[in-house]
Amino acid sequence: MTPISRIAPFAGLFFLVAASPSHGQTLVKCPVEDRDPAQIGQATQDAPSCAQAYEIMNVCRSNTNGDAKIAQIVVDKCEKIFVPALDEPTFKAYHAARDSCARRFSQRTDAAGTSFQSTCEAGVAVVFAHRAELAAMRALRDPRQPRTPAGAPAPEAPPLEPPRGAPFGGLGPRP
Repeated sequence: MTPISRIAPFAGLFFLVAASPSHGQTLVKCPVEDRDPAQIGQATQDAPSCAQAYEIMNVCRSNTNGDAKIAQIVVDKCEKIFVPALDEPTFKAYHAARDSCARRFSQRTDAAGTSFQSTCEAGVAVVFAHRAELAAMRALRDPRQPRTPAGAPAPEAPPLEPPRGAPFGGLGPRP
């Protein structure tokens, strides 16, 4: 039996799973009735999360130069979440990913190209914000981290030292 003939019966199932809607609620229609760019920008600004702002922007975009302004609102909203906590390598990775969007659509000089590039850059910001939120949640659930009230400094842990005479303590018994 060839590998293709083993997969063929499941091809229809794969298509159904791929075409089915995701588990979360997604927007299908723009929430702004007349698609006024100012109202879309306001709806994006008022969205409760970075991902929801991106979703509104993506559903309401018109593939014109005006999409860049709305995408910048999404980028600013997302960057508030993760930029203050970025280390240098992650900061460089973020800008490299945004530059990748610019290179990807550099051949398109029309309004749609500008829209695609700005939408891509907003998508990068959403991904980095989501990663930062996940990292923050992991840190909250880490049992090794001391639980302190919000705003209170964490107590300093004593330095770890091997017990005296421990065979695997590094240098053996202490004098």
